Amino acid sequence: MLKKTVLVHALGLAFGGAVIGMAAMSPAMAQSNASGSVFGTVAPGSNVQILIENTDIGIRRTLTPDAQGRFVASSLPSGVYRVSQVRDGAVVGSVDVETSIGRNGEAVFATAPTASTQVVEVTGTRTTIDASSAGSNTTFSARQLAALPIGRSVEAIIQLAPNTTTADSRFAGGASFGGGAASENSYYVNGFPVTNPLTGLGAAQLPFGAIAEAQVLTGGTGAEFGRSIGGVVNIVTKSGTNTWEAGGLVTWEPKSLRATPKDIYYGNTGTPNNTATDGTLRLARAENTRDQKVYGAYVGGPIIKDKLFFFASAEKTDTEEGLVNGFRVATNNAAVGWRERDTKLERYMAKIDWNISDNHRIEFTTLGDTPEVNNVNSGFNYATRTRTGVVSSGSRLSNVDSNGAKINTLRYVGNLTDDLTVTALYGRSKSPHENYFTGYNPDLFQIASTVDARAPGLNYTNPQNISGTIVAPGAEDIVDSARLDLEWRLGAHTLRGGFDQTKIESGAAGDLTAGGGTWTYSRASDPTAEIEGPLGILVPSPASTGSALGSQGYYVSRDLFSTVTNSFGEQSAWYLEDRWQAADNVLLTLGVRSESFKNQNDSKTTFLEMKNQIQPRLAAVWDVNGDSTFKVYATLGRYSVPIPTHISVRGAGRSTYTSQYYTYTGTDANGAPTGLVQLSEPLSGNNEFGQDKVVETLAARNMDPTYQDEVTLGFEKAWSPTLNFGAKAIHRKLQSTIDDFCDVRPFERFAEANGIAITNPLWGNTCQTFNPGEDNEFLVDFSGDASNLTAVNLSAADQGFDKPKRTYSSIEAFLEHPFRNGWYGKFSYVWSRNKGNTEGQVRSDNGQADVAVTSTWDYPELMEGSYGYLPNHRKHQVKAFGFYQFTDELSVGGNALIASGRPRSCIGSAANPGDSPNYANQTFFCGGATRAQNVITPRGSVGSLPWTHRWDVNLAYKPNFIKGLQLRVDVFNVFNSQSVANVTEAYNNGANVSSLYQTPLSYTTPRYARFSLMYDRRF
Repeated sequence: MLKKTVLVHALGLAFGGAVIGMAAMSPAMAQSNASGSVFGTVAPGSNVQILIENTDIGIRRTLTPDAQGRFVASSLPSGVYRVSQVRDGAVVGSVDVETSIGRNGEAVFATAPTASTQVVEVTGTRTTIDASSAGSNTTFSARQLAALPIGRSVEAIIQLAPNTTTADSRFAGGASFGGGAASENSYYVNGFPVTNPLTGLGAAQLPFGAIAEAQVLTGGTGAEFGRSIGGVVNIVTKSGTNTWEAGGLVTWEPKSLRATPKDIYYGNTGTPNNTATDGTLRLARAENTRDQKVYGAYVGGPIIKDKLFFFASAEKTDTEEGLVNGFRVATNNAAVGWRERDTKLERYMAKIDWNISDNHRIEFTTLGDTPEVNNVNSGFNYATRTRTGVVSSGSRLSNVDSNGAKINTLRYVGNLTDDLTVTALYGRSKSPHENYFTGYNPDLFQIASTVDARAPGLNYTNPQNISGTIVAPGAEDIVDSARLDLEWRLGAHTLRGGFDQTKIESGAAGDLTAGGGTWTYSRASDPTAEIEGPLGILVPSPASTGSALGSQGYYVSRDLFSTVTNSFGEQSAWYLEDRWQAADNVLLTLGVRSESFKNQNDSKTTFLEMKNQIQPRLAAVWDVNGDSTFKVYATLGRYSVPIPTHISVRGAGRSTYTSQYYTYTGTDANGAPTGLVQLSEPLSGNNEFGQDKVVETLAARNMDPTYQDEVTLGFEKAWSPTLNFGAKAIHRKLQSTIDDFCDVRPFERFAEANGIAITNPLWGNTCQTFNPGEDNEFLVDFSGDASNLTAVNLSAADQGFDKPKRTYSSIEAFLEHPFRNGWYGKFSYVWSRNKGNTEGQVRSDNGQADVAVTSTWDYPELMEGSYGYLPNHRKHQVKAFGFYQFTDELSVGGNALIASGRPRSCIGSAANPGDSPNYANQTFFCGGATRAQNVITPRGSVGSLPWTHRWDVNLAYKPNFIKGLQLRVDVFNVFNSQSVANVTEAYNNGANVSSLYQTPLSYTTPRYARFSLMYDRRF
C-alpha cells in the first residue's frame, strides 16, 4: 500500500489551489493517445459561436459555447489551429493555438469583445504550459527530432526522456522506464499497439522521417492507458496537407571515420584454474568495421483539397559490418571466426486521411518494418589477427531477434454533437520470423568445450557453423486489435469511456538447438566424486566406468533443447473517466480501468487467466495563477502488465530440455565422442521430455496480475516566454508479480502430511506459474492421472518466499528554453533509486529474456541475498539537448548524456545447497576460491560499472541559393568514451571460479560520424 501521508500531502498541495482560484473556469480536458484538443472560454451570449480551423489539413469545426462560455474541440489531429470568436456572424477575435499528443491548446482572448469591437488577432501561437495535464511525459516534434544529433530510431528518442535507460545488450529490444523491466512497456503508432506480442521487448517501427510526434510517458498516465507498469511510447505519423511536398535523404556513416572499438579481455579472477585466461584477450574487436547508409524519400499532398490527403514515406538502411565472430579460445575460428554481416532494414508508411465532413474523419495507415540480416562466415587467426580461409557458411535471418511487422489500421473520428465524440480503431499486424542457412547440416551436433575440459591429443573442433538456437520454420505472430472510445462533455465534467481488445497468435514460437543438439565436454576436479547434473541431480562419477579418460575426470553430456509450440493470448479492458473542473483553476481526473488477460497453449486451452482487475487512477492539477503559467499537479494510480505469448514456450508447450551423461574414449573428425559408456538416463531439470503438459496444473488459481502502485507530485512554471522550469517526484512500488515456481518440496511435504502416495512416473521438478510471496492454490497431479488432480493450498510461508519487492523513487528537475530567438534547449537531472529482490518480468543480471519464467523465483534459496540495487538502477542521470540557428543557412545541435554506472552483482552456486536444486550461477552465493567457500554476496554489492559520458554534436548548412537543400554532419560520442555497459556476473564454473566472471559483455558505441544530404520541397 502507498503511504497515506504521501497521498495526503500530494493531493493536498494539488487541491489547495481551489480556495484561491481567480481565473474563469476552464473546461475539463481529455487527452487521447493519438490526438489533442482545443479549449477555452469566452464571454457567454446567445449570439456567440467558436470557429476552429486548420487550413493545412482542411479541418473546420463550429462550436456553440455553453452557458458559462466554455468550449472544447476534442480528438483533433496535432497542429496549429486558428480559433475565432464569432458574434452576430462577425469575427471579433482570433488566436492561434497548437495541439499535440502531449499538449492541449488553450485559446485565450485578450478581451471579451462584442460585435462592435475591433477584431483582436494574435499572430503567433501561445506558448504557456499545459495546465490540463498531470502526466509525466516528454513530447518531441518532427522539427526537434530532425534538428538533434540522435539515431534514427524510436530507441534513440526514448533515451532523450528523463527516467529512462537502455536495456541489457542481450535483449532484442525494449528499455527501462522508471525502474521497470524492459518488457513492461507499451508502444503505439496512431493509437494501434505495436509492442512485440511474443516477448514484449521493443516494438515495430516506421520510417524515422514519417514521425510527426513522439511522446514518451514515464508516469501518471490516465485510465485510457494500460498494459504497462514501465512506460508508454506514442507515435503519431505525418499526414498529407493542402500543400504538396516531397523530398529525400541520403546518409552515410563511413567506416573510415569510426573509432576503433575496444577489445574485450577476461577479468582477473586470481584463481589457479584461470591462470591461462586471467587478463588475456577474449574477443578481438579492433578489426571490426561498420559502414551504414540510409536512403529515404517521401511525398504528400491533397488528392482532393480540404477533403482527401495522402502521405507516404520509405527508408532503407543498409549496414555492412565485418566482425570477429569467435572468442580467442574457440576451436572453430579457422572456419567461422570472421563474419561479414549485411543488415538490410526496410521501413515504409503510407497514410490516407479523408475528411468526410466537418464532423467525420477516417484515417487509413499501412506500415512495414522488415529487418533482414545476411551473414557470411569465414576464418580468423588470432595469432596474426587477420582474416583467413574461404567462406564456410552463411545465413539469412528475416525478422529474427527483431521487432519487425506489417501493419494495417483504420481509424474513425466522429463528432456526433458539439459535446459527444466517438473514435473507433481496428488493425492487424503480422510478424513472420524466418532463418535460412548455407553450409548447415541439421543433423550435426554442436561441440562445446572449455580449455580445461579438453583431453590432450583429441579433436574438439566444433564442426557446426551455426551456434546456439534457431527459429523454427513457420514462426509468425499475428495481432488483431480493436478499440472504441466515447467522450461526452457535460457542464464541468468531461466523461470518457472505452473498450479495447487484442488477440494474439504466435505460431511455431520458441527455439531449437541448431544441429539438433550439443555435445558438452567437461572435466571433474575429483574423478571419483559424483557429477552434479541438472538441478543438483547426482550422476555416477567418471571414474566409475573404469575408462582411462574417465579416471582423469573427463566426461561428456548429450544436450537436447526444443521449445517450439503454438501460443495464443487475449487482452481486453474497459475504462471510465471523469475529468471534472472542480473549481475555477482546479481540475480533477477520477478514473478506473479494468484489465483482463488470458494465455492459451497450442490447443487453445486457457491455462492462465485474470479477469476484471480493477485499477483506480486519480489526478489533480492546480493552475496556480489561473493563466497557465504555473501548475502544481499530483497523480495516484495502479497499473498492470500482461504476460506475452512467450510464456507458453516453456510453461505450457511440449518442450524438451534434457542432458544425458557419458564417459568416452575418444573423438571423431566432427568432435563427437566415441566409445561412449552411459552414466545416466536423459535428465531434465524441469521434466521437459517433450510430453504433453497437464494444463490444469500449470498455473495457480485466482492469481493477481503483475501490478504496481504509483504516486507523482510536481510543478511546472513558465517563468518567461523563453524559460520553463519544473520538478517532480515519482514513487513506484511493485505490489505483485507473476513468474514460475519449480520447487517440488512443498508439494511433497503436503503429500506426506495428508497421506497421499506419489505415483506419478514424471514426478519431479516441474514448474507452475504463481504469485510469489502470496498464498497460492494449485492443482497437482500426484498419481499420473490427469482426471485425478488434488487441490493444494500453499501459504507464502509454505513456499518459503518473501513478498516481491521493487521500489523506484526519483526526483527530476528540468529547465527548458522553448523555440524562440532561433534556439531550443532542454536540460534535466534525475536522482533515482531502484531497489528490490526482483527486476520484474526479465532478469538482466544473467541476460534471461524468458518473460515471466525467469529463474528468479524457482525455489526459495535463490532469493537469499537477492535484495539490493537492481540492474536498471542509475543513481544520477543528466540529459541535455538542443539546437541553435546562427542564420537561415547555418545551425548546430547537441545532445549529451552523463549517467552513473549499472550496479554489479555476483551470482554463483550455493556452498551447501542441502536438498535444494542448486542451479548453477543463479544464487547470490559468491566469493570463494571454490564453490564450497562461497558466501552470500547481496545483489548490487560488488560496486558499479563506470559512468557513461556521451556528447553528440551536429552542424547543418541550408544554402539559400538552393531552396530545400540541407547538408549536415553529425558526430556521435565526440570524445570517444567507451565505457563498459554490462559484464558477466556468473561466478562459478562447476566447483571452480569461472574464467568469465566480471568479463565485459559490451561497451558503449565508439565515436562515429554521419553525413547527410537532404532535400525538402513544398509545391
